[in-house]
Amino acid sequence: MPAAWLLAFVLLSAAPIAKIGDVQVLEILQAACLAMAVPPFVGRGLKVPVSGLWREFGGRYLVVLCLCAALSLASLRLPFYTPPGVSVLKQPLWISLSRIFELFLVVYFMLRAARTFRLRPALFRLALDVYVWAGTLSACVSIAAWALVKAAGVKTFAVYGADERVRGFFNEGGPYGIFLVGVAVVLLLRTRIFPPVYPALRWVMLAVLAVALVLSQSKAGLLVALGLCGVAVLFSGSRLQKIALAALCALVLTTALSLFGGKVFGYFYAYLNLEEAMAYRPGDPSLIMGRIAAAVIVPRMIAEHPVLGIGVGNYSLMRNDPEYLQGLPPVSEWDLPGMGLASSAAEFGIPLTLFLFVLLLRPLALSRKAAQPVVIAVAASFQPLAFLLGVNLNFFYPWLVPAFVMAVVNERNAST
Repeated sequence: MPAAWLLAFVLLSAAPIAKIGDVQVLEILQAACLAMAVPPFVGRGLKVPVSGLWREFGGRYLVVLCLCAALSLASLRLPFYTPPGVSVLKQPLWISLSRIFELFLVVYFMLRAARTFRLRPALFRLALDVYVWAGTLSACVSIAAWALVKAAGVKTFAVYGADERVRGFFNEGGPYGIFLVGVAVVLLLRTRIFPPVYPALRWVMLAVLAVALVLSQSKAGLLVALGLCGVAVLFSGSRLQKIALAALCALVLTTALSLFGGKVFGYFYAYLNLEEAMAYRPGDPSLIMGRIAAAVIVPRMIAEHPVLGIGVGNYSLMRNDPEYLQGLPPVSEWDLPGMGLASSAAEFGIPLTLFLFVLLLRPLALSRKAAQPVVIAVAASFQPLAFLLGVNLNFFYPWLVPAFVMAVVNERNAST
């Protein structure tokens, strides 16, 4: 893959808000790059790569995509409740096709990037640097925006809400916090693979990322950090490492409880007493839309369609079905569940979601089989944890981190 394209993808993965209409600029560039790859592909006689990473991952992900398409076609038998005024790309069937194409793009460019990184170590190091510096710059912008609000009362895009959460170049603080954790992991990965010229700079950057994570108020981000610390404890070799990492886990957990314990309790209380909460706060979007409503609706969808699901991307088109609402108010806006693989279980069905999750764990399994350092296992664990805790499958940054991992795992023995 040309270096300029690849570095552009790495940079734009830190800014999902860069969109033209409903489509990310990153996705537009990926589609353009894919179109440029078609003529050489045709010139080679339509020969599909069947070695190395393509053999290890490509066939399995192709099965996922084909099953997603089949299940989405099967979902056309179900009733749809399309919100008014949505674009063509969000209409029944078209939403499934667009989501499947987005999934194809992230998988294809994950594998293509990993292969390029294996072949071009200098570009690999540069891509790691671009990712880390883009994330750190985003954190600096967020911290500065928060300081500006506190000092002068001036709000910018990077700060939002009554509680003044930061979100960098994301729509919300939750996925932004997970992104920051991923940047920290890639920073540690980079220093392990390519020793830095200024080692102390690593600690400054980690401190900046940690401050931005706290300001994002991302509960999911802290849970991902806690999970990664647990992975490090599990796979670390020496007793001293285990003790140090266990202490870090305790610190992260204590920080999470002290900062967000009240909000987490509020979420659970609202979920367990949803009717009472709606009586006091009728029409509150935080209750009738998003994760709290999805925590009620998604299990009902899974119970109704545990094997075939409701079709990829169809949650927003079916959540107003009275069978799922059962007394909850319908909404006219485009609503997303924000529940990661739990909402995928509703759309893909349980069997396909489990197959996808096992596939997401494969880089971790390969890293342990190859006896790679603990930081490799931690980086390989980021993607499945991110998707478990709510990141949408079409975000590229959770797919980019395993591309970095695949460039390292078995790099001396693997065929490219």
